[in-house]
Amino acid sequence: MNEPSPDRVNFLVVGCQRCGTTWLDAALREHPQVFLPATKQSYYFDRHLDKGDAWWLERFADSGPDHIAVGEVATGYTLPHAIPPMATLVPHAKLVMTMRHPVERAFSFFQSRRAEQGWSSFEQAMEADPEIIARGKYIDQIEQLLTHYPREQVLLLLYDDFAGDNAAFLRSVLTFIGVDPTFESSQAGRRRNAAMFPRLRRALHTVGLKPVLAALSRSQVGDAVRRANNRRRTDPSTSIAPETRRRLVDEYRPFNDRLGAFLGRDLSHWNQ
Repeated sequence: MNEPSPDRVNFLVVGCQRCGTTWLDAALREHPQVFLPATKQSYYFDRHLDKGDAWWLERFADSGPDHIAVGEVATGYTLPHAIPPMATLVPHAKLVMTMRHPVERAFSFFQSRRAEQGWSSFEQAMEADPEIIARGKYIDQIEQLLTHYPREQVLLLLYDDFAGDNAAFLRSVLTFIGVDPTFESSQAGRRRNAAMFPRLRRALHTVGLKPVLAALSRSQVGDAVRRANNRRRTDPSTSIAPETRRRLVDEYRPFNDRLGAFLGRDLSHWNQ
């Protein structure tokens, strides 16, 4: 099997974490004109550049002539150090970036990694990993992306729209990457959560058994976990402390204002 050319990879979902990318990955995999590698993300440009371009491109070797859109969902590709090598290898690629209320995104990330990382509190997690907060300053990431990619190659979406109508959200992505936008995904109206089994998720991804996790998610076990997660969401101990929320809202406000002005969207609810 021949290694595909970088030209074969023509789109990337570059972020952000906890913004609907797991759902989008599942929906795109159903589309007959879209090819995604077996696993959601390789972390090539943000973590594994030392493995070389051939290592990354081999992930797309099974794409066929019917696959109009060939790409990857990788939420670390808006990190500052990931953008230049990505732009060097695939300058032609269309990029999709989704964004969520930054405080909610940060807290959702904390919840998804809390057991895995051994964090005792949201505040402790933020101190241990400053990137948790930095990832919500979306406009800085966008500005860096646009120093390497023309604006027409970047689709910027809000999780607000995904939560309101994920079928329309998907159509906008399909139109952008150039495949049939009338395709109806079985994911429409459903929610998928990459953090359902946080410890098991990491172990199964490591050994290449992600389908096992997907089967668990669809099973009665998955239903039971979702019910337990819903109960935990109503537990005050799983909520952001009011003073922490106020501090973060204040920190994010200038970034949200810049983003709203850039997108021409009212993001005032993100400042509350």
